[in-house]
Amino acid sequence: MFTHIDQNNQPTMVDVTDKRVTLRMAMAKTQVQLPREVGPYLIGQDVVLSKGPVFQTAIIAGTMAAKKTFETIPFCHQIPIESCKFRITIDEHFLVTIECRVKTSFKTGVEMEALTGATTAALTIYDMCKALSHNITIKETRLMAKTGGKNTLLDRPLYGLVLTGGKSQRMGEPKALISYHGKAHGAYLADLLGQYCEDVFLSTAELDQWKGTELEHYKNIVDLKPHQGPMAGMVSAFNQFPDAYWFVVACDLPYLKHHHIEKILCDYRPETFATAYENHEGKFPEALCALYSPQARDTLLKFLENDIRCPVKVLKQQKVNLLQLENPSTLANINTPEERKHVHH
Repeated sequence: MFTHIDQNNQPTMVDVTDKRVTLRMAMAKTQVQLPREVGPYLIGQDVVLSKGPVFQTAIIAGTMAAKKTFETIPFCHQIPIESCKFRITIDEHFLVTIECRVKTSFKTGVEMEALTGATTAALTIYDMCKALSHNITIKETRLMAKTGGKNTLLDRPLYGLVLTGGKSQRMGEPKALISYHGKAHGAYLADLLGQYCEDVFLSTAELDQWKGTELEHYKNIVDLKPHQGPMAGMVSAFNQFPDAYWFVVACDLPYLKHHHIEKILCDYRPETFATAYENHEGKFPEALCALYSPQARDTLLKFLENDIRCPVKVLKQQKVNLLQLENPSTLANINTPEERKHVHH
């Protein structure tokens, strides 16, 4: 059913009154093929004409357009744009690639704002360069990613993995079955990721590890090397779905909430190995609450084959998009009964 048509077949704006405010992101991409005539005017990564720097002007125009999308597209909501960033590159064949990433905290998404921004930037490049030649082509424009709403769209499938294959020796009982939010924590985390991922799996040491428990109905991916640490679970997941993004979380994070997931998804960079929070004290990536890109698979496997089981050691050597936590205790691991006593809800 078309959402801009009411029950009487009259045009209407979608009512978002009852929707939840979430952190949302959308990224759009378009390309402009410029002619050879721009060559003499190419200085660094911009085309500089008598009218001014082309790409810088395009960024200004695209940003202005994104902020005013609601004035152009019928029934678009007036959305508070909190961030609008562009990345414009040009290759040796004078093919210009424009990426526009828009973020907001609102009840509806910013796909149209990102598409409008990218398209307007392309039109601005055309307008500024047409004096050199009209042999300019604006190529495909498409939405590359969107997060924070009912559906998450990345350039590859997104799956969730809850690491539950550990022995929980220090806790004395399975950490995945401890209840912090009215249900087994493994279930809480799987349900949390399930709101953003196409599918969610529990990483387990054996196929029937959770038979007869609250977790028995969740899908499993059995560790290829049981009890070899979280790296084994992550590699096993990548082996099953090698072309996917994997949002990996440990099962001992009682303070993890929606907005922590949403921030990672909104700030992910497809060209990086992973997107993760930075540990406040040690200044290292929090490897067990992170979004891993498909390119991470071969590297993780190589380290595991060399008996390096600590994912933090891997991330320290890779290109990681590091994010800051407002509250450093958010990713506190609860590993012992004593630590569990002090968990506040």
